[in-house]
Amino acid sequence: MASSNVEELLRQLAEERERADRAEIKIAEERERANREREHADRERDRAIQAEAKQAPTTLQHYLKLVQQRLVTTLLVESNPVSSASGSVTAVNEKFYPLELCRWDDFEKQLERTFIEISSVFSSRPLFPSETDVLGVQRELSPTSRKDEQDIRPFVRSAIEKPAERIVRAYYDLTNRPEKFNFQNNAYSLEYRDPETEIERRSPSKRRSPERKKSQPIPDRWGICEEEGGLRRVCVGEYKAAHKVPDKEIRQVLNTASKNLFLEVLWRKQSGTTNSEQDKAKELVAQILCQAFHYMIQSGLLFGYITSGRTLILLRVDEFAQQRLYFHFIPVGSTGQAREFEAQYAPATQLAAFALLALRAREMPRDWIVQAENCGIYQWPLVPHPPLHQNISLHPQTYVEETSESSGENDDPNDSDYGASPQRQSRSQPDQQSRTQNERRRSPRKRTERSVGEYCTQACLLGLVQKSLLDVSCPNFSMHKQSSARVKHPITKDDLCCLLRTQLDRSLDQGCECLDRNGLFGDVGVLFKVTLTEYGYTFVAKGVQKANERDLAHEMKVYSHLVPLQGTNIPVCLGSIALTRPYPLVSMAKVTEMLLMSWAGTSLRYNTWPEDADIKKETDKTLRTLAQSGVRHDDIRQSNLVWNAERQRVMAIDLQQATIISVAKRKASPSVLDLHKRRKLTAGSSHIKAITI
Repeated sequence: MASSNVEELLRQLAEERERADRAEIKIAEERERANREREHADRERDRAIQAEAKQAPTTLQHYLKLVQQRLVTTLLVESNPVSSASGSVTAVNEKFYPLELCRWDDFEKQLERTFIEISSVFSSRPLFPSETDVLGVQRELSPTSRKDEQDIRPFVRSAIEKPAERIVRAYYDLTNRPEKFNFQNNAYSLEYRDPETEIERRSPSKRRSPERKKSQPIPDRWGICEEEGGLRRVCVGEYKAAHKVPDKEIRQVLNTASKNLFLEVLWRKQSGTTNSEQDKAKELVAQILCQAFHYMIQSGLLFGYITSGRTLILLRVDEFAQQRLYFHFIPVGSTGQAREFEAQYAPATQLAAFALLALRAREMPRDWIVQAENCGIYQWPLVPHPPLHQNISLHPQTYVEETSESSGENDDPNDSDYGASPQRQSRSQPDQQSRTQNERRRSPRKRTERSVGEYCTQACLLGLVQKSLLDVSCPNFSMHKQSSARVKHPITKDDLCCLLRTQLDRSLDQGCECLDRNGLFGDVGVLFKVTLTEYGYTFVAKGVQKANERDLAHEMKVYSHLVPLQGTNIPVCLGSIALTRPYPLVSMAKVTEMLLMSWAGTSLRYNTWPEDADIKKETDKTLRTLAQSGVRHDDIRQSNLVWNAERQRVMAIDLQQATIISVAKRKASPSVLDLHKRRKLTAGSSHIKAITI
């Protein structure tokens, strides 16, 4: 009995112990599960924090490091010549080249000052794209190797230009500057047109094959500043295929280049001794720099850059000695130093500092361009005669902006340290010379004094054309009057054309302002505000390139046909002039002819008419009057219709596409506006017959 009780107690103890063990195991399991859940929650929280951090805006330092790690290092260049694009690196024939190449020694000091300034302004503010955004850009960039210049473009824009642009814009925002800066593909001006290409384009029987198609001689990129009053261009940029311009060769040539690199290359080519790989590398670098320099001179911009994706070369032309080109070389694949990454030396930082320097400079006067072309620089491959000794010593001339006090009429156009090439000597004018080194310099920040006045009234310029009385309400009445006894205009419109042509031959800047920065340009022409400084007549001029002179001649015929409507329905036409010296636009286009007209008013796009004006009725009236006078506009849109406050009516402008029609019989006909909307009249009509001009 006793033993059975003991056994029962032992069994119960064992069961109790087993239950206790199971309870402990369960507790341990619960504790372990709780730990796992807590660890999981911690990991999820950390992941969420990290994800949030990756999606949060970054500081300058963090952003530049991300760009360097995630974007800059992704560039792969096709090394197999069979797979990569063939052809020359660039075409430089007849392009201007500098006579001196100098290191931009003080750029690094300027970079340091700029970086300290922007770092102080930015502080630790998160102003830049998140890591997630940068990774998104990385995914969008093609992972394949870059085979040509077109393949390089998206990389350069994403890894170098866009980050630099963001730095500049953020700096301007924080310093309360209203300007906006960006890189873009065009100069926002009249597009360059080649005369030969334009003739073939207009001829249905001729089609240029892709092999024969000419590349336009314009830069790949432009630095543009949006500011009050319009756009300002600050620099040009050139892309080069990385496989055609090896970074090691460029670095080696630029590290050892003498200031006479261009002359040495061309003299060696002329002598036929360009054989070694080093000579070929020097010629390659000279050609690359030549093209960029040419664009800088022709556009009147002191700053430019060249990039292949692996290298970035910053350029500056000496404002007062245009024959001198400064360069600063940046290896893009590294910070340029044998050390850890430093944001100051990142390509985007250096390009941003460069852009800020360019933004402080000005777009040079057009006379600067003309004088630069005639100050002794040559066009590839023309060269001055080589000196007798190898230690070449060439002294560039200085440029002094011409003013009424400094302009002279007896300067020798051939007074040059180098002498212009024979081609340019034959077309140089007495006032196209450079100035001597002893002449005074003007501040580079000071803008050209253009002496452009207020626009003359329609009545004033109509009176000039009709040789009638002066308009006392014209803002320039006192200048026209010339003497107290005069009541009629002192000159005729022919005199005006002749005097303006002479004035522009003397200076392209005095009394002449290009309005392309205000968006006043189109497919064919660009508008200028012009003042005949001697008499104060102020009006507009529509300028065209040589390729579009025929369009201007046609427009002149339309104005001649509509003489009775001038000053009321259309602007007053003062005639046309052919420029002795083409007017160089920043877009590389050159204006050769101008059509002179009164300022008609502001485009209907801007709604500047009075509230009580029935603009549709006024527009219909103007177009109906044109049609009744035998002209179909053929390009009716808001930008070609303006509100004239003086006449309190709508005027039609831009008549280059208009068609002159002959009205055979004046019978009831369909609505004039319907005819305009159809944009084409019925051929062979017994009422209206189109005349081909």
